[in-house]
Amino acid sequence: MTGRAEEGLGAHPFGEIAKATVAAQERSLELAQAWSDSLLELVTDQAEGGRVALEALTSTLAATERALASQEEANRALRQSLEAYREVIERASTTQERSTQLVQAALESFAATTQAQLELTRAFLVPLGRQPEAFSSLVQGWNDAFMRLLEAAPGAQPRRPGQE
Repeated sequence: MTGRAEEGLGAHPFGEIAKATVAAQERSLELAQAWSDSLLELVTDQAEGGRVALEALTSTLAATERALASQEEANRALRQSLEAYREVIERASTTQERSTQLVQAALESFAATTQAQLELTRAFLVPLGRQPEAFSSLVQGWNDAFMRLLEAAPGAQPRRPGQE
């Protein structure tokens, strides 16, 4: 056998078969290379998609954590505000009770004093039975003083006779 390999294949009865087999092997190799490249591209794309999905999930998780922290802070501030309002209402209620008690005690004291003065005046006027103008003037003065006291009481606005 002398000559080139191709010449030797052509002269050989299996030469055509060998050429076809080599060509088929080359096409299979090209096909396997294309399949391998496509598979590599697919896996790369899937990995990139997974990375992007993980980044999105991480970002969503961080945003959710921030929203939760913000909500907790808002709830804490709301609780503090409600506690402060409760305290203000309790203090206002206590102050109002004390004011009411003081006004009531002052009015009771004034009424008792006025009653005592009235009784003293009656006892004083019995011997002076003929001085009704003096008594009328004295009673009018007490009445005016009592009305001024009532007008000074918180929330009270009594009307004076003749005042409309």
